[in-house]
Amino acid sequence: MNIFRFCSEAGCCVFDTRAPLMIILGSMLILILLGGCQDGKSTSDSSQKILKELYPSVVDVIRDSQPEDAYFSYDSDKGIYYRAVPGFVWQGVLADADNQFANPAAYDYAGFAMQVETNENRPDLEQICSSSVAIALYPPVATATGTGVVFDPVVGLGNSSVTGSDGQCGNDYFQLRALDDDGDGAWDRFLYSFPPGENSEVLLTDAAPGGWQLRNGATVLANFELPSLSPIANGEPRVLMPVPRINRDVETGLVDSVEIRWWHYNSNTALYEPVQSSDQIYRSAVALLDTITPVDGEIREEYHAYGLADRAVFPKYPWRVVGDPSAGGDDMRVTAVQISYQVDGVAYRFVWQAS
Repeated sequence: MNIFRFCSEAGCCVFDTRAPLMIILGSMLILILLGGCQDGKSTSDSSQKILKELYPSVVDVIRDSQPEDAYFSYDSDKGIYYRAVPGFVWQGVLADADNQFANPAAYDYAGFAMQVETNENRPDLEQICSSSVAIALYPPVATATGTGVVFDPVVGLGNSSVTGSDGQCGNDYFQLRALDDDGDGAWDRFLYSFPPGENSEVLLTDAAPGGWQLRNGATVLANFELPSLSPIANGEPRVLMPVPRINRDVETGLVDSVEIRWWHYNSNTALYEPVQSSDQIYRSAVALLDTITPVDGEIREEYHAYGLADRAVFPKYPWRVVGDPSAGGDDMRVTAVQISYQVDGVAYRFVWQAS
C-alpha cells in the first residue's frame, strides 16, 4: 500500500510492511496516494540483500513541483519539518487489466486521505505504537468516512488501539512508518497516513477545505491549510486517468511489462479521450503489490519511476498474477497495480486490485 505510496529516484523499491492486512490493503499512502519505502524480502538471499538497499522515500520521485507552502510546516530554529500530501484514490478491478487495457470509465472514486512526512522522531516510535501518547490529524469540520464514521476538530484520526511491529504500527484510520534512509539503524523520518490503505470504506469521503491540524495531545505540531480540492465534477474525473495493461510472458507466465495509457474526460463530448501530449502527463510512479500472500508477515511491493516519455515499466523481479495456477507459495503475485502522480503537492492514486 498503504497509502499513499510512491517511488524513489533509485527507480524501484520493495519494502517491508508488516502491519495487519486490514490496515494496509493495497499500499498505500498514498500515496496515496502517499507512502515510503523500507526493506523487503525476496525468495533468495541475493535478492533480499538488493531489496534491503532500496531505502529512499517514494514521494521524492514525483515532486514535479514543490508542494504549496500551505502543505509545509518548518521550524528553522529546530530544523524540524512536517510535509502534508493530500491525496485522492480511485479503484478498479485487476482482472480487467490482465492482458488487456481496461475501460477508464471502470474506475470508481474511493475517497480522500492525507500523508504527513516529518524528520521529527519525538515522541518516539515506541510511545506512539504503545498509544502512550496521542498523535492524531484533525479536519477543520466534521468529515465522514465511507462507513459514516465522523472526524472533526475534537475527534481526530489517531493512534488509539494500534497494532504492528518492526518500525510501523496502525489501525483503520492511522498508520506510522519509521524510515531508516541511510541504513545506520536509526529512524530518520516518520511517515503518517490518515487513513492508510485503499479500503474505500475507511477513506474520508472528501477533502474539507480549511485548517487541518496534526497534534500530540493538546500540542499542535503542524497546521496545513487546504484550499477547495475537488477531483470530481458532475460525477466525472477532472484529472488525468492512467489505465494499465499487465503483459505476461507466454512461456513462463511471468509479468513481462505493465503498459500504461492515459485518458482524460471531455465534458463537452461526455467521452474519455486519449492524452496525446506527454506535456500533460506528470511524472508518476507504478507499483506492483502482493498483499494476499505475505511471506513472514511481509507485503511485497516493487516501485518504478515512470518518466514523462515512457508508457511502460518492466519489473526487475519475477512476478506472477494472482490466480496463476503455476505460482508457488513463495512466488510474488501481483494482487494490485497502483499508478500515482502529484500535481501542485496533491497526489492522485489509481489502484487496480484483485477482488
